[in-house]
Amino acid sequence: MAVGAALALQGRRLPIGVTGDGDFLMGATSLWTAVHYQIPLLLIVANNRSFFNDELHQEMMARARGRPPGNRWIGQRISNPDIDLAGLARAQGATGIGPVKDSADLLGALREGVAAAKAGACCVIDVWVMPGRAPGATAEIGRAG
Repeated sequence: MAVGAALALQGRRLPIGVTGDGDFLMGATSLWTAVHYQIPLLLIVANNRSFFNDELHQEMMARARGRPPGNRWIGQRISNPDIDLAGLARAQGATGIGPVKDSADLLGALREGVAAAKAGACCVIDVWVMPGRAPGATAEIGRAG
């Protein structure tokens, strides 16, 4: 979707998208299209190294079925080894920055990414975020509220 939005905005605004690592992995080859057709884009990947929404679903299903909820991560974590998302972006011909693991480095990475996109590049910044959910958040999947 980010590449399509960038195409629609081409020449009018700087397109900036934020996505999760799971969604990025499922559509990373779309970056090739942006590079091939010279569509500027800055894509920031919030990388928690997990298909975390599915972890929450797995936890809910485990509880419902009387299984150990601590196994929710199996088949959902994207680590050990960690995937080089910036490297994956470079493999599509895009500019890849990161991983940014320290918040002190984020501003510099964002400046570099904005400059690259303004210069016409498709740029991805891999930003590590804490896995998990906000304290007090619940996994009420499928429940009307």
